[in-house]
Amino acid sequence: MADYLPISGQRVEKEDLALPKARDTAITISSESSPYTQLVECFRIESEDETIVFDTEVERGQKVVHDIRFTERIAVVFWASNNIMPEVWALRKDFPLVPHLNLRLAEFPRSLCLYEEPYEEIKLHWTATDFLERIRRWLALTAKGELHGDDQPLELLLIGTEGTLIVPPDLTTGDEVQLLDITRVPTAEGERLTLVARSLKDDEELDPDHHFVATLIRCKPQPHGIIRWQPQNLSQLHEFLGAGQVDLLEVLRERLRGWSDEKRILGSKLVLVVILPKTRHEGGEEETHEIRAFLTVNPVVEIGVGIGLWEVLDKEVGFLLYQDRTKNGESIRVALLNTVEAFSRENAARLSNLKDKLEPKITQVGLGALGSQVFINLIRMGYGKWTLVDEDYLLPHNLARHALNAFWLGRSKAESLAFIADEMTGDQGRTEWIVANVLHPKGEEGRLEKAYAETDVIVDISTSIPVARYLTRDVDSEAQRISLFLNPSATDLVMLIEDKKRETGLDDLEMQYYRGLVTHSFMHKHLKREEGRVRYAQSCRDVSSTIPQDLVALHAGVASRALRNAIADEKARIVIWHADPDTLQVDCLEVPIGATLSFDIGDWTLHTDHFLIEKIYTARAARLPNETEGVLIGAYDMQRKILYVVDAILSPPDSQEWPTAYIRGCKGLKQEIDRVSDITAYNLQYVGEWHSHPDGCGCLPSRDDMVAFGWLAEIMENDGLPPLMLIAGDKMNFAFYLGKMDKPARTVQ
Repeated sequence: MADYLPISGQRVEKEDLALPKARDTAITISSESSPYTQLVECFRIESEDETIVFDTEVERGQKVVHDIRFTERIAVVFWASNNIMPEVWALRKDFPLVPHLNLRLAEFPRSLCLYEEPYEEIKLHWTATDFLERIRRWLALTAKGELHGDDQPLELLLIGTEGTLIVPPDLTTGDEVQLLDITRVPTAEGERLTLVARSLKDDEELDPDHHFVATLIRCKPQPHGIIRWQPQNLSQLHEFLGAGQVDLLEVLRERLRGWSDEKRILGSKLVLVVILPKTRHEGGEEETHEIRAFLTVNPVVEIGVGIGLWEVLDKEVGFLLYQDRTKNGESIRVALLNTVEAFSRENAARLSNLKDKLEPKITQVGLGALGSQVFINLIRMGYGKWTLVDEDYLLPHNLARHALNAFWLGRSKAESLAFIADEMTGDQGRTEWIVANVLHPKGEEGRLEKAYAETDVIVDISTSIPVARYLTRDVDSEAQRISLFLNPSATDLVMLIEDKKRETGLDDLEMQYYRGLVTHSFMHKHLKREEGRVRYAQSCRDVSSTIPQDLVALHAGVASRALRNAIADEKARIVIWHADPDTLQVDCLEVPIGATLSFDIGDWTLHTDHFLIEKIYTARAARLPNETEGVLIGAYDMQRKILYVVDAILSPPDSQEWPTAYIRGCKGLKQEIDRVSDITAYNLQYVGEWHSHPDGCGCLPSRDDMVAFGWLAEIMENDGLPPLMLIAGDKMNFAFYLGKMDKPARTVQ
């Protein structure tokens, strides 16, 4: 017959139980709806807590892994406060040591761990019937060894409750550390204790203002879930660690001997950081590990006395000639701490569920509102190895939308963000920063060139067309370029992405983006600047946009994910995300990209794409056998002598067309050119003329073409611009004439 542990308290009848859950459970056990349970007795404790004792039948099955009997006696303690999970005890004195037991100060009675969820959640759907069935299921599955499946994470060996220790993320990978410095996080009186452990660098001394030290102890692997009680003193901890083949008392005697001359250490409280490798079964392979910490209530000097290493006379340590091994640390109380691994890039990636390439080298130019928030978002995900470039310093008006706070006022945005990133992830010195204007580096040319040469991606979030053009055209680097910016009202986020081979540059994508704004009527107000810019200082340039932080944050989230996707992809893209300020619905528009064509013409370079050529040949085919004509839309980069030809306006309605002649009209033409310029914030303008030749004719200019070109040259050269004419001949033979008409820019067969 089984021998059971006694239960203390005053016996009461089930009808006299005061706690609703206790009374419901006792009544359910006694009812016909619960045939597998039998009520034994009920108790009330002086604290008004109540205990129910009952026998329950267990469906063991034929395979018995753990010694669970056909009938087990269970006690359930219901707490009067109803703020703590009812505790379930197995009352059999020889109940086995099995997984999924709650850690208690005493080994017996064993406490069954039934739930993973917090009690506040369980209370919402708790019923006595379900509770009793869960107990029976726990016993049945434990008997068969199936309560903890092979695909489940390993159970904790200990559960800490008396404070928190934050440990370095690389603590388990290096050599065994004899000494760590510990900082206590300042908290209000009575709040939970939080300590931060830090590995000491070579020859680094302990901080004299810190009153805690730590030492690391590594155990041998042991099975998970085999917990008995929570150690309360060094003697019990020594016994616990014996399962991991560690003689704690001898380890401490050896280490304390080396610290005897360090008054800073002798007066500090010691934290024992223990690494507990775990196996699924006895003798199995190490599967994972657990890091646990025990804070000694006594300082190190008293620990030495408590383990028989030394005595203290007149505040001086005196070693015993023969160690007193009868002193086993029983007088040294320890408190179990919950250990948390410090935040790191690896932890950040795991918490963000990132599985793509995490370590692209990224040089980011521009750390304003959008740029700072995108960077911080990606750092929090452990993504990228960064070099930050910006010449600006944080000013008060920046606080409306910047990732930095008021602590960093007056400091460099680049340096401040780099410090925050490395401090957050524990990687001091990993994030590079350069305080410079990329257009005028002022002594930082060498560092910038090195950053460009060694990076995988150059991300421009400067919101500056000159900077974007410089990074695209003037920086010698094989790195992919990506540009991110908001429209003036911050309703739209724009991303221009070069392909990995850089066959379509950011400048060409910029031009095609403008064309997309003209093509889609709902984007015609995209670049309209809202009223209400704010002057934040005295200079004529000290003005800032009035856009809300919530829209910037929304787009920063989109941009962070989009940037990761873009770096992982190979293709060039133009993407615009529009957020409705009222509903916050975000719509995505992808602008089609035409393959880039580039021609060198004298000292000029002309850029266009297949979209334009196809548009013109579609118009030509529609007007055959007659000729047709129109104007060309584009942009000039006078600094680099680049002419971008982006779009074409087709023949005005008052034009006259014949098979061998054409007289272009002008009805609505100026208005259409002005409309295009207005939609694109005057980034596109009139740049030249185009016309078609009939079938059977190539793209060589006729006498009339030369006359027209001379007229065009006279007008354009008055404005300091080269004349441009495109002739579209038969069978896709076309030619650009720029500046002169003595020979074509190129003819394509």
